[in-house]
This record gives sequence, C-alpha cells and structure tokens, in this order.
Amino acid sequence: MIAIVNTDPKWGIGKAGALQVHISQDLQRFKKMTVGKVIIYGSKTMQTYPQGKPLPNRINIILTRNPQPEMAGSYLADSIDNLLEIIEDLKNTYDYQDNDFIVVGGASIYKLLLPFCTECHVTRIDQELPADSFFPNLDSDDEWQLVTQSDWQKDTKNNLQFCYLHYQRINKTN
Repeated sequence: MIAIVNTDPKWGIGKAGALQVHISQDLQRFKKMTVGKVIIYGSKTMQTYPQGKPLPNRINIILTRNPQPEMAGSYLADSIDNLLEIIEDLKNTYDYQDNDFIVVGGASIYKLLLPFCTECHVTRIDQELPADSFFPNLDSDDEWQLVTQSDWQKDTKNNLQFCYLHYQRINKTN
C-alpha cells in the first residue's frame, strides 16, 4: 500500500473535517496518481468528496462500521482483516499490485493503515495552518526515509508554497 497526504510543517492534515487548504496543482496530481487505482479511506473522508460520493474512475474501498446508501458501488470493509481480504480478492481478480492500493485518509485511517504502507507521497505546504487532525511524523520515525523532495512551487491563490516529498519504509515489519 501507498499513502498520499497533504500536510503542513507540523504534519497537520485537516480542520473541522476538511482539508486545511485546496491546492489546484496538488488536486490534479492526486487525480493523476489515483485514477485507475484502488483508493482506501474512511466515511468522514468520503463526506468531503463532491456530493459526498465515492470518487469516479477508481475502485473505492471505504473502511467503516456504518455503511450509508451513498456508499453504493464501493467496497465496504468493517475491519482491517476484512479490508485485507478485499485487497487480496482484487489482486487475484484484477491483477492489482501492492502499489495500486492507495490510502487517502483521514487521520484515523492513516494511523490504522500506515503500518501496511511501503511508500508515502506527501505534499508539504510551507505554512502551519489551524489543524485538529494530524498525520504521523515520518521524519521522527526510523522506519521511514525521505528519498526525494521536489523544488518548492508557488500557489498564488492560497499565498503559500508547497513541495512533494516521497518517503519509503526502510524497515518493513509486516
């Protein structure tokens, strides 16, 4: 599995159930990286999507104990064991590989599934923003290593800069 996340310098990812900031270039990158893949997220993250529905052109797996009608057309997993069964079925049926499964949020789902991830793609913004949900700090985790960092780019709409960081797990324990 791979994780994709947008964080501020203190690893904040959201406030009041929403992203801290919407960066057009980052959303385009997210789409490019996830279309045709399998995305895994929680029900709170789904509520932030357009019309509160699963994203198109991807297989959606929602990790939830409370299925809702708008989740129709998605795979629903009520536990990590159930999620891993669905992943194995998709690998066997559609020939997906480990890196085709992408964890996209929110905070509790990242925390649950990060131990299963081998890579993490972080969009880092240069400003600390108000946050009430956080991603684990990969810089202070000896199982993760920063392998690439892009140049800083400007987002004039939000008056900030951002870069892309690529981390890899170096001591995979699972």
